[in-house]
Amino acid sequence: MTDKKVRTALQRTYIDYQEWARENNIYQEFLSLSPRIYGFVYFSPFNNYYVIINKNITLELQKEVYLHEIEHILYDLPEVSYIVGVDMQHTEMENKADQFAKKKVNNFFG
Repeated sequence: MTDKKVRTALQRTYIDYQEWARENNIYQEFLSLSPRIYGFVYFSPFNNYYVIINKNITLELQKEVYLHEIEHILYDLPEVSYIVGVDMQHTEMENKADQFAKKKVNNFFG
């Protein structure tokens, strides 16, 4: 996935995020998770990304979590092969993903 294509898609006032995600081998699942875990991303051996989202949180928070994980896919995972940590909420990487999600949520979901 090219950075220019991603930037262009995210800058539109509305995109079909599901179509964009499928084109980039990104799939989402909603599962019951611990209340402390809002979501995470898993990269499969088949080169697919799975964004796992806690189905027990609000729709608005699910959208933010989705984009938070998209930020990790776009910018963190290419640099780091894996990230594990439930207690990483206040790291620079997590703060950047939070800011990305909050800034893009209205544009991405219309």
